[in-house]
Amino acid sequence: MNRYKYTDEKREHLHTLEGQPLIGTSSVSNVLAKPLTWWASGLAVKEFGCQNPKLLTLIKNKDASEEQEREHMVNLGVMQEKIKQMTVEEYAKLVDSAYRAHTKELKKKAGEGTDLHAELERFVKDEIAGEQRIPEAYNIRILPFISWARENIKRYLWSEMNCYSEKYWIGGITDLGYEKHDGTIGIMDFKSSKEAYLSQFWQCAGYDLQISENGGYTASGDKVFGLGGRKITEYAILPFGMENPYPQFNVDIEGGREAFLCELTLYKKMPRD
Repeated sequence: MNRYKYTDEKREHLHTLEGQPLIGTSSVSNVLAKPLTWWASGLAVKEFGCQNPKLLTLIKNKDASEEQEREHMVNLGVMQEKIKQMTVEEYAKLVDSAYRAHTKELKKKAGEGTDLHAELERFVKDEIAGEQRIPEAYNIRILPFISWARENIKRYLWSEMNCYSEKYWIGGITDLGYEKHDGTIGIMDFKSSKEAYLSQFWQCAGYDLQISENGGYTASGDKVFGLGGRKITEYAILPFGMENPYPQFNVDIEGGREAFLCELTLYKKMPRD
């Protein structure tokens, strides 16, 4: 019987080693909040009539035009009149809507992100299988990545591969491994964000630690990949929420590993529900 196993029958995303649960790599990476505070507050003030939250910064820095300021004040005035006509109960609903605006948007983006993530995975698996389709066979949003991949990747090392570390007691699923034409071996993760964050590169470092220790596995624990003495020398993030999504790179391998292990320490120290 295989020591490692991954189950997701009830959406539990559970990695186990000899029947004992491992810490999820993505859970470790989530101990550091993404810099989304201004985005969330912007969605909230939209509920109160501020149609362009970024305009608030322009106004503060005296960079907004008179026309922009005038339009902004008109929009606020319209909303103010609506609020004046509201009952307390209706106003309470507006406040609640503003409070939950970011959560609603995140759920919407999550659905869109799942679809594009699946499309990226479909492209990679087609390439691995030798079924090189025309770019138009895929979602138009991933065409910049297709162009980059066909120009730069010599071969794909894995797609959606499981990995684990007994030393650090973690498990995960890595989106993509590749070898470039110049021999560079990298790990890439697909993200729905509009830019790449350091913590996302550090998540790749977590996968690096696991693959370097044990290689890669199927969900049922069969080994399917080993580095064979080679080293991963590049981490990549594809933030497919950006307008023209191209991979972003980080080559600070040792720094990334150290940062991930610091995140792991923080994760273990945090209280659990």
